[in-house]
Amino acid sequence: MKRLSVIMATLLSACAAGDMGLKDIHEGIVSDLPSVTHISPEQLSKLENPILLDIREPDEFAVSHLAGAIQINPDADTQTALSKIGDTTGRPVIVYCSVGRRSSGFAARLQSDLIENGATQVSNLENGIFGWHNAEHPLMDSDGKTDVVHPYNGVWKRYVRRKDKAVYEVE
Repeated sequence: MKRLSVIMATLLSACAAGDMGLKDIHEGIVSDLPSVTHISPEQLSKLENPILLDIREPDEFAVSHLAGAIQINPDADTQTALSKIGDTTGRPVIVYCSVGRRSSGFAARLQSDLIENGATQVSNLENGIFGWHNAEHPLMDSDGKTDVVHPYNGVWKRYVRRKDKAVYEVE
């Protein structure tokens, strides 16, 4: 846990200085969590019938999420996650957050349990919802389609290409 705190502090410091792009953040995640597989936004857009898990906070999810995504607390245990997800048999599970750090941690922690419960794979969405949004793939809110994304905070907003589409609250 202490190592993760040091990693997060380093990442936040580097992000605040503007030294890292989404690619650099992703490379750090891959290095820190080598057991997690990743799927690009393009690969996900072609995947049939995935289970999408949004590991962001409820206020982030309310602003926008991928169509059909289920919001889950990143600290959820296997039983809590499965009770929200339902049957995973024969389906891939794709997790995402803003940039991929929280969701990769979730995937690393629960992937073996989800696969034991029938999931065909558990992967993290590379570059998270920011990468999805930057590639201009569709997002949803409670009213239907939206083109905005919650930037998490001002530091992370720098990774959203269309800054005018980064909003903190549902309008």
